[in-house]
Amino acid sequence: MMDDRCHAFQRQPTHGTRPHAGSARPLSEGSCASVTKFFDLRAPLGSHKDPGNVAWTRLMNEWAKLDLVVYFAGSLIALTQSIVFLHYYRLFRREHLLLWSGSFLALAIYLATAGASWLLIPHFPAAHPLRLGVSSVSLVAAYIQVVALVMGTLAIWRQRRWTRQQIVRALVLASVFGVISTLLFAFDPSMVQERLVMRIGLRYLITAAAALSMGLAIAWHWPRRRLGQQMTALALSIYGIDQLHVFSAYVLTALGGESWPWMRYTTIATLLAPLFISYGLVIWLLEDERDRAESATDAAERLRLFDQLTGLPNRSQMLSHLSQQMQHPQGAALLLVRLDNLGNIAAASGMDGVDLALSSSAERIEDVARANGMVAARPGADHIAVHGAGVAGASAAQRVAEQILAALALPLFCNGREIAIEASVGIALAPQDASTSESLQSRAEMARARAQSDGAMRYCFYAPDLDVAAKARLALQSEIRSAFANNEFVLEFQPMLDGWNLEVCGFEALVRWQHPQRGRLLPEAFINELEPLGLVETLDAWVLEQACTSACAWQRIDREIITVAVNVSAYSFQRRRFPEVIEALLKRTGLPAASLEIEIIESIAMEHPEHAALSIEHLRELGVRVMLDDFGTGFSSLKHLRQLPFDGLKIDHSFVVDVLIDPRDAAIVRAMLALAHSLGLEVVAEGIETAAQLAWFQSAGCDRLQGFHFHRSMPQQAVLELLGLAAAAPSKSQMPVS
Repeated sequence: MMDDRCHAFQRQPTHGTRPHAGSARPLSEGSCASVTKFFDLRAPLGSHKDPGNVAWTRLMNEWAKLDLVVYFAGSLIALTQSIVFLHYYRLFRREHLLLWSGSFLALAIYLATAGASWLLIPHFPAAHPLRLGVSSVSLVAAYIQVVALVMGTLAIWRQRRWTRQQIVRALVLASVFGVISTLLFAFDPSMVQERLVMRIGLRYLITAAAALSMGLAIAWHWPRRRLGQQMTALALSIYGIDQLHVFSAYVLTALGGESWPWMRYTTIATLLAPLFISYGLVIWLLEDERDRAESATDAAERLRLFDQLTGLPNRSQMLSHLSQQMQHPQGAALLLVRLDNLGNIAAASGMDGVDLALSSSAERIEDVARANGMVAARPGADHIAVHGAGVAGASAAQRVAEQILAALALPLFCNGREIAIEASVGIALAPQDASTSESLQSRAEMARARAQSDGAMRYCFYAPDLDVAAKARLALQSEIRSAFANNEFVLEFQPMLDGWNLEVCGFEALVRWQHPQRGRLLPEAFINELEPLGLVETLDAWVLEQACTSACAWQRIDREIITVAVNVSAYSFQRRRFPEVIEALLKRTGLPAASLEIEIIESIAMEHPEHAALSIEHLRELGVRVMLDDFGTGFSSLKHLRQLPFDGLKIDHSFVVDVLIDPRDAAIVRAMLALAHSLGLEVVAEGIETAAQLAWFQSAGCDRLQGFHFHRSMPQQAVLELLGLAAAAPSKSQMPVS
């Protein structure tokens, strides 16, 4: 390309000073004429002894050496910068770093090929394929450098992510434009000025426009105290002005004017501007990564202190704030709200419904809190708290609780379906209820649990007896775990008699707890605590195993089958593999299937009637009888009784007690017996305590009878004696430890 620059200045008069020859700077007429003469001779290399070679040598000695130093030193610096940005790209994986690395790599290629083109001037004509190839590579690299630098800077400045297709398209267009710029007017010796404009002037003009516009745009929008962006904007602006300055010099000399004498001294700007652009971009990168790290730290701190779904403070933040509020002379109040039916909402509407219920409830509760000068928080998954300082007594806290329940009672819709929120509120006041924020939350939770046990949408204040009850419950749960580990549960059996001849035809298995200090405990004393401990199914499995093992000792070939009835919880019966568990149990113990009766309460059967029907049918196929327990206490029995294949039903004790004194109960029981017999079901009356009750149920045609009038529950040894069997009772098996 240097030959084109020489032709551009052949019309200049000779002056005492020589324009700078490096980095596309104009050359003097004498040197260009000598170079032009050298190419016009077309002589083999080294064959000339004329003044042309002398002029070339003089030219190389004066300014070309400086040009070559600028070209190759700049290329080495740009290559180093490209490697630095590539290293940062591997560390941070940011797209703009890869673009910047490519931009400086292209700059290194451009400077190296420009220097090579200068060295080729005395050896090959402008249209020579080697000269054209080097010029093409140089221009392609020059335009790629501009495109990659602009795209990389826009990516970080405007937070714009370029697609791979956009990057490839831009680089291809830059390459095509560079090749076309090289080939236009390349083979016509008379088109020197046109070739100069396409190869030299246009590149300087485009580079100047891109660098200057980017620099001014960044400078216009740069934030304060951001050194990287300021340095980048300043370096880009200087680089753009320098490139525009060189382009203006070409235009001036092409029009016959004199070149500026200071051109030789501006080489330093050409060399240093890309270097400072690189420094600015590196500092910009580090500042940007620092901001990202600070933002990530702030986000992590917010996640540590605030709930992500509702935006409310979490438990640690709440307790810290509550501790400060409790120092108020008038004390503080904590209202703990629990959404009690999130499990039902999840089953009906999925987790989206749960999130909607939580976020909407939190918003409503927060509105109530703000209206009363209080603060809302989310201390737990299904808990939302409201706390404030200077709450004027229990009446003010009660008013807030009522407002919260009223707000939660408002309709809430998810995908066109209304969601009903059920909540309970516990209230604790400081300093009378607690002296620390943790204990105040604990007291509020005790009150909330009491409110939930009283019914839906209720609130309750903390009272000292709740603390006693909570501690007693905690101790009971610990004792239950010890009971499983120490094999303290025992199984007793209450006889069932044939309604016609009053002979023993079966037994109901009843679990008892032989407490080390409190003695023999009935299920009512501990059964409700098995669910929160997750031990319901463990106890069911142990009772079934013991009942089947014990019932094996009752069977004799010469007498009717003696059945054993086991009441099974919903947790066990609703397992899909429950029939398979029973089948394996019967094989393991050797008990005939006809000797086992499974009793389930009607709420279990009515909750999932389709699944219940399949399980009952499977059990009956095994030969196991299935009885509906506590018949008459629900509301869906008559609707589903004909749909579920039960073998029989047990009339609830509440009807048996009043059958002689309340004509309505007597009518209901007679209707139950008639309905069951019409459906081919066997009927058991439990709770027979008097001879009059016995006579009434016998006259009504009840199939089996059970109650204290005949026998109380008894251990296995007493059962064997009752049946007149001499065999010893089987040893008590070890209970599983959960």
